[in-house]
Amino acid sequence: MKKFLNMKKRDLVILPGWGGCKETWQDFYDYLQENSIKQVDNIYVINLPCFGGQPCPDKVWGVENYANFVEQTITEKINTDKVYLLGHSFGGAVATKLCYNNPKLINKMILTAPAIVRPEKTFKRLFFGLIAKAGKLLFKLPYIEKFDIWAKKVLYKTVNSDYNKTSGIKRDIYKKIIREDQLNLLSDIKKETLLIWGKKDKLLPYRHSKKIIEKLPNAKLKTISDGSHGLHKSNKSKLKQSIEAFLAK
Repeated sequence: MKKFLNMKKRDLVILPGWGGCKETWQDFYDYLQENSIKQVDNIYVINLPCFGGQPCPDKVWGVENYANFVEQTITEKINTDKVYLLGHSFGGAVATKLCYNNPKLINKMILTAPAIVRPEKTFKRLFFGLIAKAGKLLFKLPYIEKFDIWAKKVLYKTVNSDYNKTSGIKRDIYKKIIREDQLNLLSDIKKETLLIWGKKDKLLPYRHSKKIIEKLPNAKLKTISDGSHGLHKSNKSKLKQSIEAFLAK
């Protein structure tokens, strides 16, 4: 009985990407419940503000604000001895910021295709800006004005589907977080980290993994050759095996 009472609780805390929530991670959560990871006692998926029924904040948040939210959630609601933090995509950027701000809170970090690399001027942003400027002049012409709203929807869908899906303060948050590069933080993060990336990821290119792994001093890269961006959906078994092998060390 004493041995049981002295056991430390080890929890896997998952931070979904932009647009993700407990519901979108439910299949992977159920898979882990059925095929348990020996080193994990409990699994939590945190709904970030604006997603999964979690209301948006009343002001424009950046990655730092989201990291503070997760830190508060872990300390006040999860109350565990060991935190294995898994961040996917935007959740990976949040996990990185949290690990940088409060390394004592995290035991090990797992990043799956994290949105850490945010180039100041990507081709997509340059293209979007040029088209948007040209569009303002074009749609002022007679008889074309009425097509303004329709054309903007087509443009947003073509250039950036995530942007098109947002509105109000959620859109302002999105515009802020996509400009927040986390690369400069990595050299100061000493926690053991596993970086997992699908080689067929079309949303966040695999080449970003090389930039990240070069900066993180205590990280290893696991490549899933047939993996896309949503490894928790398309590669459950390989993702689980990678996590388990990492935590078993």
